[in-house]
Amino acid sequence: MMRAFVLALFLVAPAPTLAQGDPVVPFTKQDSVMNAAIASAQASLPLFLCTVVNDEGYSTGTAYLKVAVPISNPDIENEIIWVGPFAAWTGTEFAGILANQPVDIPGYALGDQFDFTYDMIVDWSLLGEDGQRFGDYTTRVIYQQSDSDDAAAILAAMADPPYPPEWTCDD
Repeated sequence: MMRAFVLALFLVAPAPTLAQGDPVVPFTKQDSVMNAAIASAQASLPLFLCTVVNDEGYSTGTAYLKVAVPISNPDIENEIIWVGPFAAWTGTEFAGILANQPVDIPGYALGDQFDFTYDMIVDWSLLGEDGQRFGDYTTRVIYQQSDSDDAAAILAAMADPPYPPEWTCDD
């Protein structure tokens, strides 16, 4: 039942434009700036989830989660990949649609359903109605350290602060 719903949700949701073209950007486990970004994203994750997940457990169409997937690669421990739309089945179990083409996750491709757990989530993103991006803590670090031509435009679209001050949770 979960598989059928998530696939159906993907078919009616707008195509994920958030991260299809994301380059693979290596960071070491000791990178203090990236680790701080991940910690901030994880600290704000409960607020994000209570804001974007409806009573049935499904995310809004513009909400994404960035997930660290353990892989078998001698050079890296995890592949980090965007997932959305997604469903929060329990407080710890999630399923969603891969919004990137995996590099080192055998058997999975862009658009496939992927099941994951809360502890695998390293970031979140929400495209606001005004075009601003909320969250994207790790993306901010990547583009702040980038010399790409579009880095300034991408960073300009990032909301400051990373989530609206009016967000609250009743829990």
